[in-house]
Amino acid sequence: MSGYFLYHSIGTFPGKAERMAASLTDFSNIWSAEDDGQWPAALAARQRFIDAWRRLIEAPQGTLTTAENVTAALYSLIGGLPTERLAGKRLLVAADCFPSLHFLLAGLGERFGFTLDTVPLRPGETWVRDQDFIDRWQADVGLALITFVTSTASHRCDVGRLAAHGRAVGSIVGVDVTQGIGVAPFSVAATPVDFVVSTSLKWLCGSSGAGILQVAPDLLASCRPELRGWFSQPNPFSWDLDAFTYADDARRFDHGTPAILASVASLPGLEWVEQTGIDIIRAHHSKAARREAQL
Repeated sequence: MSGYFLYHSIGTFPGKAERMAASLTDFSNIWSAEDDGQWPAALAARQRFIDAWRRLIEAPQGTLTTAENVTAALYSLIGGLPTERLAGKRLLVAADCFPSLHFLLAGLGERFGFTLDTVPLRPGETWVRDQDFIDRWQADVGLALITFVTSTASHRCDVGRLAAHGRAVGSIVGVDVTQGIGVAPFSVAATPVDFVVSTSLKWLCGSSGAGILQVAPDLLASCRPELRGWFSQPNPFSWDLDAFTYADDARRFDHGTPAILASVASLPGLEWVEQTGIDIIRAHHSKAARREAQL
């Protein structure tokens, strides 16, 4: 196996250009056909992307949907929570989270009634220690956002330990898996959390615009996303303006007409990761890192 990963950006793999070109060409041919098969085929392609992501993190059927990016996914989740889950409480995040998410959260506190509490780095250190995060995490934390692997130091936290603490104090626990998914194993079946956000860039070798939101069934059932639209319904083709209802599954986090191209462009990368195996990818990465360290 050979390959090159542009750190913190776009992952590649052998034959990526050809696979992406074939996938996009197939979509182009379907979308340009002079018939009525475009949307059934497009939505089926999106579903294949969703199913690949579900297998990757071992998520239950109906708990995962697409988002343009991680920031949009987190906003959609927060905007769907029952008011009492955040109002008058702290929202806990580490200073080494991806900055875009902190920018978002810093602007939402007043509107949703929470106080943003950012766990700082220790002087001279490049990531927030798990124990420091836990020490700030009491029962008044409505939601804690965990960073699986940091974008600046590649530090991997102990999600299992952190999530267990969150369950014990009654917080909503979310995880941003962006920087590590595809090279480090992560499973919501093995490590239950309330929600997961990610992109398909980096180790998954996908394109921009192919984010995801996964929400545990119990939390999902209580969410009423404010960002909603015709695709949030059980039947998107229900046009009764006075009879809107949310879909029972993760489709309730959909809203307007979904973007398809990012899913089509990203599926080859997801399939390559699944076919290759995360253990093999991690071993290859570790070998390359050791070789680089010796230079």
